[in-house]
Amino acid sequence: MPNPDPLHPPTVPLWRGKTPALPEFFALLNALPNPALILDAKKGVVQICNAAFQKLSAFSQGELIGSNLSDLIPGIDLLRLSQGEETLTPMNRRSRPPLDVLVTASALDAQTQWLLVNVIAAGQAQTTGAQRDQMGKRMAALAALSDATDLQSALEKAVEICKTLFSTDHVAIYQVDPSAPHLRRVVCCGTDGSFPETMPSGDLIRLSETCVWSPGRRVQTELHRFARIGGLSYLASTPLGLGRALMGLLVVGDTTAEPSPYLPEFLEGSAMAIGTAIQHFLLTDNMAHEMEQQGRRNSIYAAIFENTEEGVMVLEPGLNVREINSAAEWILGYANWEAQGQPVENILIGAGPLIPALEAACQGIPTHNIGNVHLHRRNGQSFPAHLQAVPVQKGGELLAVIVFLTDMSMHEQIRLRTQQLEHRALLGDVTAVFAHEVRNPINNISTGLQLMAMRFGPDDPNLELLNRMEGDCTRLNHLMESVLAFSRPIEPKFEPVDITLLVRRLLDRWHPRMTRVNVQPFLQSAENTPKIMADPRSLEQVFTNLVSNAVEAMSTTGGTLAVKIAPSDTLTTPPHVDIIVSDTGPGIPDDMQAHVFEPFVSNKSSGTGLGLAITKRIVTAHHGSIGVDSFPGGTVFRVQLPAVQGE
Repeated sequence: MPNPDPLHPPTVPLWRGKTPALPEFFALLNALPNPALILDAKKGVVQICNAAFQKLSAFSQGELIGSNLSDLIPGIDLLRLSQGEETLTPMNRRSRPPLDVLVTASALDAQTQWLLVNVIAAGQAQTTGAQRDQMGKRMAALAALSDATDLQSALEKAVEICKTLFSTDHVAIYQVDPSAPHLRRVVCCGTDGSFPETMPSGDLIRLSETCVWSPGRRVQTELHRFARIGGLSYLASTPLGLGRALMGLLVVGDTTAEPSPYLPEFLEGSAMAIGTAIQHFLLTDNMAHEMEQQGRRNSIYAAIFENTEEGVMVLEPGLNVREINSAAEWILGYANWEAQGQPVENILIGAGPLIPALEAACQGIPTHNIGNVHLHRRNGQSFPAHLQAVPVQKGGELLAVIVFLTDMSMHEQIRLRTQQLEHRALLGDVTAVFAHEVRNPINNISTGLQLMAMRFGPDDPNLELLNRMEGDCTRLNHLMESVLAFSRPIEPKFEPVDITLLVRRLLDRWHPRMTRVNVQPFLQSAENTPKIMADPRSLEQVFTNLVSNAVEAMSTTGGTLAVKIAPSDTLTTPPHVDIIVSDTGPGIPDDMQAHVFEPFVSNKSSGTGLGLAITKRIVTAHHGSIGVDSFPGGTVFRVQLPAVQGE
């Protein structure tokens, strides 16, 4: 009667003498589909094994017969094995990594000396309670992949879990490359030749369902071609992702073991956990990128909000102030914390047309030009302002109302100043024409007065009157010449000028007059003073005006006129030379110091008020600068002119 269970043969001893009948047992073992061997339990020595066990272990028949089972399966307990307990433990293989196997045994004799040992790869064995626990732990570990630090670490961990779950060293994960039309291998274990580095994106369509390929079947993809070249006994793949949102592949293969009937189920469960982890990290990365971009936008908006010269007020939908920027604080005189929560009409006082515009903004209608209105600062000062009201909406919901506030005071001042300058320019043109036309009649009058004076004797009482009239003509003529000089465009001809020599010659010419009014001149010049680029004739007019004004200021009391020449301490390009002209006169009144370089400004009864204005024009034409500092008991003019560079 045949045995109903081919995996558990009867314990009727089939041996000749004291050893089993090896040929009969060898034929019987090879008939079994699973790896099996005959074990001498007392010695722990392998007697014979079938071809399936040789393939699984990669050892030859000669290497296995007579070897100790503990060398092949280090974790085996022979006593428990002989008692019928199942053992899940790693098995050593030749030139290959250890493989988790399920080991069971059946006694062939009453003394349990001879055991039929069945060895099944863990991935092919039917699940026992212990296996289910281990598989449950591994599936739980796959479900916890989102706890990894990054996506790459999670995928590497997933491959390690799949290695033990499927008892193989051939596991790979592919991802869709968004920058190229192919799939890229991101994580892999086993030999690189088992799986290609990239696959065409069309292969993902062909492998859009779980597929188990084995030798002899049709090669449909690049992945199958590599599996055939690599000598894999099977290759299984399942997509990562659901529906059309496929993002990659999970691939598992082996070189010796056959695929378990439960392989597709475990493979799909693993792919679901890995796909969830990939989506988690992609979502996390996208959120982090979006948060970073939002942070940058917020920083830009904050910089614009705080640094714009235009006042900005953010109002709640109820038209209470949420915040104001620094410009609005400066314009209105309120601090941000004082304005927060206040109704807008308590801050923008006097803006009558603003309320209808704000009500329109609450309805989503912007008003870009409320017009110029007069507002009141916190201190009560009134000022002209330009207002705009713009709603901020999202999905039809009003989030805020932005009020833009521009202080028009400065614009009004600029407008008035521009108008004043235009009037002055027109007046200057008229004055120049007038001076040119009047100068000839004044000369004629002066000539006539001189002829009349020649007819009177020295004691004639009318002679004094004629002399005063001739003096007035001289002053008018001098004024006309000054006006023409001021209105005439300056066209200097630059050349290297020794400023020390020019000033010394000027002081020498003025020395007789300074002696008469008791003015003592001093000139101090640094040895390393360079020459300056200037028009000598124009420059002489500059210092003649400065010396003349200083001597005239000290003409009644006497004093000291000092001129100091030295390279400027200010770092400029090109370097400059300082010429400081100081006197010990009465000084310039404070209310006139800011206007001394303006035309027709003078504190002398006989002055035209054009000398310093012409001086400033000449210095400016030389790309220099001039300034004044005056106090009771002295006046200091500082002139800076560019020095010559190179030869």
